[in-house]
Amino acid sequence: MLATSAALAVAVLTPTTASATSGTILPTLASATEPISDYASAIRERIFIPVPGVDQDLDGETDVTAIDIIRPIETAGDLKVPAIIDASPYFTTVGRGNESQQLRDLDGDGVTDLFPLYYDNYFVPRGYAVVHAQMNGTGFSTGCPLHGGSGDIESMRVVVDWLNGRTQGFDSQGNLATAAWHTGKSAMIGKSYDGTLANGVAATGVEGLTTIVPIDAISDWYKYSRTNGVRHNTNYPGSLANTVTNPDRRALCAPTRATMNEVDGDETGDYNPFWDERDYTRDVANMTASVFAIHGLNDDNVRMSQFADYWDALGEHNVPRKVWLPRLGHIDPFDFRRDVWVDTLHRWFDYWLKGIDNGIMAEPQSTVEFGPSEYVDEASWPAPGTEYVDLSLSGTTSGAPGSLGFRPADGATTLDIVGGSNSPSEASLASNPEAAQSNRLVLLSEPLTHELRVSGTPIVRLDASLSQEQSNLSALLIDYSTATRTPRSPGDGIQTLEERTCWGAESQFDSGCYFETQRRASESPYWRLSRGVLDSSNRESLQEGAAAPVVPGQEYDFDWKMEPYDHVFPAGSRIGVVLSTNLSGFVAGSPNATITLDAVTSSISLPIVGGARAAFASGGLGIPFESNRPVTSLVSPTSTAPVNVLNMQVDATDDIGISRVVANIYKNGALVKSTQTAGNGSTAVSHSTKVSLPDGVYTVRYNAQDVAGNLSLTREFTVTIDATAPSATVKQGASFTVGDEGTFSLVSFKLHDAGRVDKITLNGIEKNLTDNIWSDVNYIKPGTFGAQLGENTLNVYDVAGNVQTTVFTLVAPTN
Repeated sequence: MLATSAALAVAVLTPTTASATSGTILPTLASATEPISDYASAIRERIFIPVPGVDQDLDGETDVTAIDIIRPIETAGDLKVPAIIDASPYFTTVGRGNESQQLRDLDGDGVTDLFPLYYDNYFVPRGYAVVHAQMNGTGFSTGCPLHGGSGDIESMRVVVDWLNGRTQGFDSQGNLATAAWHTGKSAMIGKSYDGTLANGVAATGVEGLTTIVPIDAISDWYKYSRTNGVRHNTNYPGSLANTVTNPDRRALCAPTRATMNEVDGDETGDYNPFWDERDYTRDVANMTASVFAIHGLNDDNVRMSQFADYWDALGEHNVPRKVWLPRLGHIDPFDFRRDVWVDTLHRWFDYWLKGIDNGIMAEPQSTVEFGPSEYVDEASWPAPGTEYVDLSLSGTTSGAPGSLGFRPADGATTLDIVGGSNSPSEASLASNPEAAQSNRLVLLSEPLTHELRVSGTPIVRLDASLSQEQSNLSALLIDYSTATRTPRSPGDGIQTLEERTCWGAESQFDSGCYFETQRRASESPYWRLSRGVLDSSNRESLQEGAAAPVVPGQEYDFDWKMEPYDHVFPAGSRIGVVLSTNLSGFVAGSPNATITLDAVTSSISLPIVGGARAAFASGGLGIPFESNRPVTSLVSPTSTAPVNVLNMQVDATDDIGISRVVANIYKNGALVKSTQTAGNGSTAVSHSTKVSLPDGVYTVRYNAQDVAGNLSLTREFTVTIDATAPSATVKQGASFTVGDEGTFSLVSFKLHDAGRVDKITLNGIEKNLTDNIWSDVNYIKPGTFGAQLGENTLNVYDVAGNVQTTVFTLVAPTN
């Protein structure tokens, strides 16, 4: 809840607490911790933790991690609290948050007075400790940063180990220090590099790390610096390490930066041991911490693939998870949805660190933003019902706009893209899609008649040849519609205002107040959803040593994933795919390459909510291939035995939608009756009908047609109609029958049916027969076969279900 004062009023409390430890108890509401502890009086301290086996500055001494802690004053007694850890390399260089706050000792007493961000102001009064952990070689830690490598991760893991009493720590005087105040539960949270460290530490499976909250974080450093073999930068590990190292230590760490630049594989852009060490997704199976991820759909810095691949791996290993996907760039949720964010984060920490059953894990797992502050909660991400749909990339003339749809358009079998000597900008490739331009190929759908949503990772599948041994290949996925949108730049979609709001308590040096922000807005004629590139030499593998040049003129499969996205194409828009060679923002491959595209077999797979049916219903992608035909099944009849009436049920399914289900009845090749049920676009339709026919043998042929005109296989079955009841004739002769005119002391019957006699019932007593054309029921008298003195009822059934009823009277025999 938004607060503008130092403390919030205390609501009615219960004596329960989620700390679950003996000693002092900070009271809580039944569903949330409350701000009870005095923030200004909180304990502030710095602890130094040796990192066993790590010496990244190569000085022969074990590196030491510095942490700055702020915790409730009550922990000086016997109160135990969980810890919220912000692990970061930024605390004394780049700074944290929208206002670039740093750890500051403002009164010169050697103790930090100003802690970056609002975590301390808000959570310390609610019974949490907040720990600012400084990554190896940054802040007040010793060592040198090594681009998220194992030593960097270990320098943050030891914080959890120290909190749980598994390793030693020391105060500024060198005295042994312990975290006797800690409950054993910790969280890690942070944006960008901070969230990246949280991902890395969680992947070690360290005991006591209960949850992490990575915001726009990296999960695989290779994919941050490269995309499918194409570099985004040069010597980036060394450059970033230099940025986060304090100026007075940069000379000391110069050798380690040089070493990283030597082994990072910039020469090829391939995946090597340096990057393998920095892929945290490979160790997700170790994780015991839950994950609440936040990632900007429009983040071109830490791109969406960093989230999506990690998210999938979490799901495969049943890690408890939650996600927010805002339609912004590299922005902390505190700066775009402040009130809801702080409340949600509070409930997340209360649940995972305090054990308060507040229902947060029963809420929808995914929240996606579709318009400014228009959020949709869903059960999972990608959206439920998402299926890949293959769309053809075709055209008539190289350089001119081509076609995007279910089927390739009639036209050229090949199309050329003539790369230039430079890397064109995204705007120059995407704008004016109807204009001819030799360095690109624009594939366009027809204008949509209904909106269409994509949710997930598009995949490009090109069959093509190159004019030379290597080229980059690039693709853009575009919504061609004019609309007012939140732009990616400037400011990743937000601007900072002059107004401040306050979140939590204050002290002499820390007001807990922060500038508000608002979204930017601008009208644009198109929007780039996703992009992706591929080094042609990495078409089969990213591994170092496996890259291979192509043979010019020979056709190859070039398949690659684009960046994940979630977007609704509105009615009236056109879906566009732009193909080219080099693309600005990526290190260029060989210049002047020509791509010759197979315009019959090349395609893009889009993750469409509702699958092919939704794609067809959008009205802009044409008619699906025949291979997507409906499927039918015969539910009844299930037997070849004769029936007296045809009760028929045919079920049909189709991923697009059924137009109709038809069942036609023939005799001797001539149509007798046609039956059908309209599908009205449903994906599952049942056609049921009851037809009375004359006796005879009939053939029924049935199929289904979908709304795109595709026909199922036509199947048939044979049915015999027998609507004639059997006969029951009194047998003559004294040995069989005594009596006449319906009154007997002894009676026998001859039974007959051309379709075979099945059974009889006499006064409700059933007797099965042998299913023959002729049969007998002999020697009926009182006391046999259920017969009785007086009126008796004999029902004779044939196998088709027809029945013949005979009523007769039995009397006592006369001697």
